[in-house]
Amino acid sequence: MSSLLRLGAFVCRTLAWAFVALVVANAVLPAGPRALLLGVNALASAAVPGPVAGLFVFVTPFGGAFRGDFAIVAIVLLVLDWLLCRISVPARRLAA
Repeated sequence: MSSLLRLGAFVCRTLAWAFVALVVANAVLPAGPRALLLGVNALASAAVPGPVAGLFVFVTPFGGAFRGDFAIVAIVLLVLDWLLCRISVPARRLAA
């Protein structure tokens, strides 16, 4: 059970950092390279829950856009990662 929880935590962490990288890339890359991210953005947008989709999207001074919805998903995934890591630790290790 513990290894399954750790695997879930790893998946959440990996997805969260992928969303963080996508937020940064969308915000700072110039238009040409950012156009290469259209497929990745579409895939990531499909993973964003409906009520969060499109929230806190702002134009940046670099010509890109800060995707707040992606940032929210990244934060939620990092919190899930933390929770799964905490749950996966055996009780005897917590008492020490």
